[in-house]
Amino acid sequence: MNSTTTSGGFMGSENISGFGYGIGVSVGILLLITTITVASYYCTRNTTIAPPRRAAAPPPSDAVQHFVIDVGLDEATITSYPKMLYSAAKVNHKDSSATCCSICLADYKNSDMIRGLPDCGHLFHLRCVDPWLRMHPTCPVCRNSPMPTPLSTPLAEVVPLATRPV
Repeated sequence: MNSTTTSGGFMGSENISGFGYGIGVSVGILLLITTITVASYYCTRNTTIAPPRRAAAPPPSDAVQHFVIDVGLDEATITSYPKMLYSAAKVNHKDSSATCCSICLADYKNSDMIRGLPDCGHLFHLRCVDPWLRMHPTCPVCRNSPMPTPLSTPLAEVVPLATRPV
């Protein structure tokens, strides 16, 4: 046999150059990355199906339930608070330095209708404070409430220094 006709090695591996090895390694790395990506996809996806939600069973009739509901003021109380034009309020409330509404942060115009809260004297746009008072029974700035509360508040227990006996 002639040495030129015999091919040594497996499937003519003697004829593979460096370029062929580079392509083989690149294909191998690509297959490895693809395999890892597909395996991680199937391992991390959520295979459990959530059962449909059932309606909660009603609590026993002897159970005590406590709800905290923040209810605002009624319409009659809100309309009983004084409303005025801002131009008139500047004259009547000389000690007030508020030039803008604390709710919408817009400057007051002389033609704006505003509402003053009776306990604290804070002024707000009528269109801003009325919806606030329907949802919250307190002043947006100082949180004073015209509604009596059975709970003691920290500020209610503070005695001013001027009224203490010496």
